Amino acid sequence: MVVEMAVEQRKEKRTAAHGVSHGELYHPGTGQYVDVTGVHDISTYGICLHVGTCLEAGEKVRLGYKFGRTRIQSYGFVAWCAPTQKAPGLFMMGISL
Repeated sequence: MVVEMAVEQRKEKRTAAHGVSHGELYHPGTGQYVDVTGVHDISTYGICLHVGTCLEAGEKVRLGYKFGRTRIQSYGFVAWCAPTQKAPGLFMMGISL
């Protein structure tokens, strides 16, 4: 289900993440990886991603990123997903960590 972006729910400061452009998003419900094309912003409890597939709100996900030899993983769930206005076929997805 694709939903419209709602009013911002994160209360903490969001930081643009231009240097973090590639990563992986694993959806354990289907066993598939979702193509992450970029990171819009990041905060203490959430992250907004540019992705090639939309997932349902509430779906559990695992995020993975590599920085040199360091690998970072975190777990969360999809808070919302909406089509981007700038790139047809891509979505913005809010993940609650």
